[in-house]
Amino acid sequence: MIGLLIILFPLVLVAGEVELTLDRAVRTAWERHIESVKSRLELEKIEEQIREVRAGIFPVLRLSATYTRWDPNYISAFVPENQYFINFSLNQTLFDRSVFMALKVAKRTRDLQKAVIEDVRRSLEAEVKKLYWGVLLQREVLRVREESLRYWEGYFELVREKYEKGIVPRFEFLRARAQLKSARANLIRAKSDYRRAVNSLRSFLGIEGKVVVKGSLDPVKFTVENPERILLRNNSTLQVLRKTLRARESAVEVKKSEFYPRLSAFANYDIRNIIDFRAGQLVEDQRRGYSYGLRLDFTIFEGLARTARVSQERLELEKVRKELEFTKGRLLTDLDSLLTELESSEEELSASLDTLESEREALRFAEERYREGVGSQLDLLNARLSYERALINYYSAVLRHNSIVADIERLIR
Repeated sequence: MIGLLIILFPLVLVAGEVELTLDRAVRTAWERHIESVKSRLELEKIEEQIREVRAGIFPVLRLSATYTRWDPNYISAFVPENQYFINFSLNQTLFDRSVFMALKVAKRTRDLQKAVIEDVRRSLEAEVKKLYWGVLLQREVLRVREESLRYWEGYFELVREKYEKGIVPRFEFLRARAQLKSARANLIRAKSDYRRAVNSLRSFLGIEGKVVVKGSLDPVKFTVENPERILLRNNSTLQVLRKTLRARESAVEVKKSEFYPRLSAFANYDIRNIIDFRAGQLVEDQRRGYSYGLRLDFTIFEGLARTARVSQERLELEKVRKELEFTKGRLLTDLDSLLTELESSEEELSASLDTLESEREALRFAEERYREGVGSQLDLLNARLSYERALINYYSAVLRHNSIVADIERLIR
C-alpha cells in the first residue's frame, strides 16, 4: 500500500504546477519525506517479525528424504545398493517461556515504532512549517523590492527631467541614479533568496516541477495553560523513550526465561528400505513405522553465562531509564526558553508594527515636503529606505514568532 502511494503521488505533484498551502505542505511532508517513509516501512517489518515470533507457538511439520547410491565394492551384504529414507516429523512446543516473552517484546517494539512514527511526524511538521513561512517571508521581501524598484524608477525619471532643465544639481541626479541601481541589485538578490527558499521547501517535500506557495505571512495566535504538564504527558520524544523502556523490560524477561525448562512433544513416521535375511536368502524389504514422545530441555549450569546476559539487559534498561530522566529535564528547559522567546517575540511584533506605521507616515510626510520643494532629496531617500527596512523587519519578526510557536507545539502537542 505504501509503495503504491509513493508511486502514484508524484503523478499528482509533477503534472503541471503544484500549489502548496500550509496544510498541504505538512501532508506532503508526511507522505513523501524519506524519514516518514522509512519509519512506516519499519513498522511493516516489525509486523512481519511478530508473525515470525508467533509461529513458534504453532506446530512444525517437516518432510525430509534421503537417497544414497552405494558402491557395490564398499557396502556389506545387509546394506541396499540404492538406499532411501523418508521421514515425516511433527513438533509442538508445549511450554517455552522464551517464545511468549519474545512475542511480548515484539508487540512492545511495535508500540515503540508507532511512537517513533509519531515523533517523526511532529518533527517533520515543525520543520516544514518553518520552511513554508520562510518562503512566504522571501516572497514578501521580493514584493517589497519590486515595489521599491518601481518607486525609484519613477523617482529617477523625475530627477533626470529636473536635472536636464537645470532645476536640481548634478549630485542629486547622481544620487538618484545610484539609488536606482541599488534597487535593481536588491531585487536580483531578493529573487535569488526567494528561489533558494522555494527550492529548500521543494527538496524537503520531494517535489519536482514548479511550486507555487499560497497563503500570507500572518502571526500565529498561540495560548496554552500548564505547558510543562502537557509536555510531560504528550511529548512524542518522551513517549518514544517510555515505549523503549517497556521494550527493554520485556527484553530482560526474555533473558530470564532461559532459566526455565522447555517442554515439547514430537511424532515421527519413517519409511526406509533395508536388506533382510529371510528363508535363507538376503532380500530387500521396506520398513514403515511411527514414534512419538515428549522432550524436556533444561540447562542446569552454563558457567554463569545466562546470569551475565540478564545483567547486560538490565544495564541497557537502566541506560534508557537515565536517558528518559535526562531528556525530561532538557525538554522542560527548552520549553522554558521558548516560552521566554515567545514573550519577547510578541513584544517585538508589536514594536515592529508600530515602527512600520510610523515609518509609513514619515515617508508620506517626506514625499509631500519634497513635492512642495521644502524637503531635501536626502530626507526623501532616508524616509523611503527606513520604510522598506521597517516593512522587512516586520515580516522577519512574524517569521521568528511563528517559528517559535512551531517549536513549542513540537514539544507539547
